[in-house]
Amino acid sequence: MDIDFFLSSLSKLPLFDKWAWGAVSVAVLAAAGLILFIERRHFAARDKGGSWLSLRLLSLFVLLPVTAGVIVIPSMAISGPEALAYFYLALLILGPLVWFAGHSLCGRLLRPAFSKGESRFMAASGLLILFLPFAAATIAQGPIFLASRGLTESAFQAAPAAALPHATGPVQRFNLPTVGLIYTQSLIAPPGLELERIDRKVGEIWADTATSSRDILCRDQQNVHLMWSAHEPTPVLRLYWRLNGQRVQADFSPATVGDSAEPREFKVSFRPDGIDPPVPIPRSRASIAYFVGPDRLYFNSLNPLQPGETFANDCIMPGYKRVDSEKEGPPQAVALMFFQSANAPYLRAEIKRPAEPQSNRQP
Repeated sequence: MDIDFFLSSLSKLPLFDKWAWGAVSVAVLAAAGLILFIERRHFAARDKGGSWLSLRLLSLFVLLPVTAGVIVIPSMAISGPEALAYFYLALLILGPLVWFAGHSLCGRLLRPAFSKGESRFMAASGLLILFLPFAAATIAQGPIFLASRGLTESAFQAAPAAALPHATGPVQRFNLPTVGLIYTQSLIAPPGLELERIDRKVGEIWADTATSSRDILCRDQQNVHLMWSAHEPTPVLRLYWRLNGQRVQADFSPATVGDSAEPREFKVSFRPDGIDPPVPIPRSRASIAYFVGPDRLYFNSLNPLQPGETFANDCIMPGYKRVDSEKEGPPQAVALMFFQSANAPYLRAEIKRPAEPQSNRQP
């Protein structure tokens, strides 16, 4: 386990989650302590308190590592599906045999000795204590998640309205083959602003775009870039950020009426190692093609992240570079997809790399 990653993840939990999981941990410790207390009192009444403590220490420092080793070490040494098969076999059969047999052997060697029934009882109660944290986490995970999400949603909805701090660029219009008219617009954040969340209104419901499809928008740091077709509803967004330490919100929807200028052609510049689109593209809309045979193109979705990329910055920006460009070769085409409605097929446009003049081709 990566301890640093685990501690970092804990530090990022909301305050409610920290208190809730802290309460679950205290409850687990209290339950384990109660089991141990009742056990000790039971065996102390039979003059076996010392043997009980010795067996509990042996369980923790000897039998538990041996049982875990029997389950984990061989499964790590085996490769392929046999490793998983061995792991489940050892977890369900071999591990419990070692655990119970070890308690029976140690209980017999102690003075005063434990009977077989007492040793097996100690082994069973030890397993119960070991599984308490997993059982508690399984039971508590759902209620804590729902309660935390409800509190978070309430806090966001209660944020007061404020003026949108972003500089709104003009709505640009482009023509795409097979798609028709598309719109783009950029919201440029001022220095120092940090967006906490962007919601999108779909019908009468507001949805967090971080946990839903971001086909109509993408983020480049704190800037927001929109792209939608004339067949899709005009985006309606709600942006959240902090002003003087207080969370605030503002609604935004592009204005597409009143522009009589002719739409431009959507031209993509192709480089040997990437592409330069005329405007930022939401990566979930795009795929890029390269040759996998003399005349065969393979379209690779740009939604999966390359090394060094994050979904926090999910725009295909001018200067976009393919990490494996030497292996893939020069990009030959870019495809963009636009969804009309649930009952209509999606629209797909392909923009191909211009053919090289004969004089520039390799002999």
